[in-house]
Amino acid sequence: VGVGAIISQNKARHEEAKRVSEAAFSSDVEGLMKEARELIRVIHKYAATLEHNQHQNNNNNNNNATDPNGEGEAADQEKLSEMMRSMGLSSAITKTSAGSMYHTQLARQLADFLLASNRLEKHGGMMTLTDVYCLFNRARGTNLISPEDILEVVELFPTLNVGIRKRTFPTSGVVVIQLEECYDDVLMGKRMQSLAEGVTGGITAMDTSRSLKMNVMLAMEQLRSAERMGFLCRDVTLEGIRFYPNHFATF
Repeated sequence: VGVGAIISQNKARHEEAKRVSEAAFSSDVEGLMKEARELIRVIHKYAATLEHNQHQNNNNNNNNATDPNGEGEAADQEKLSEMMRSMGLSSAITKTSAGSMYHTQLARQLADFLLASNRLEKHGGMMTLTDVYCLFNRARGTNLISPEDILEVVELFPTLNVGIRKRTFPTSGVVVIQLEECYDDVLMGKRMQSLAEGVTGGITAMDTSRSLKMNVMLAMEQLRSAERMGFLCRDVTLEGIRFYPNHFATF
């Protein structure tokens, strides 16, 4: 047995291993694509069912028609919507199906998405616009929306009275979507003051983030906002920034 034979055997083993691995990965990918196609088909079926039901309900309302089974159908539709929301899915509103009402319907759907299951409240009442965009697009699956659409949609919140609105922090320029109740700076300032009074040694942005379950950057913005309104004062040290209740006004 010479060196050439050994090299040939090693080459043959490598080619066989390559063939087996390619065949295995090919079958896995084909199986994955098959499951993905089936899932997309189911999603589109659910979305079409919801849109059809909504269209029928709108026609019934316009014609002032009464349907004895209307309550049951509405309940079934709500169950179907809840099931899709629990799966992280939402009905596919498109520019083609919605026409001129696209951005208005999209704004309402986005508001429903953020308020469903207290999604926004679980993040301290506010989320960055970037996080909202990513979460919403992930829920929409293949029917993605553009950054331009999301920017136009969030401007409609105040006119639609959906319970949330856009806010831009003046210091950092960070854009967030927040609950209406969090838009009251005085109320949020008092909330920050209450957090600071509940501990000794002041609070940091990390402490506030853990307490309110929000982004650290947003927690710092809330603390600075409370400081600007006089509810808090800060102490800057080598260890970082700590905020304390402002008692200077009482002296």
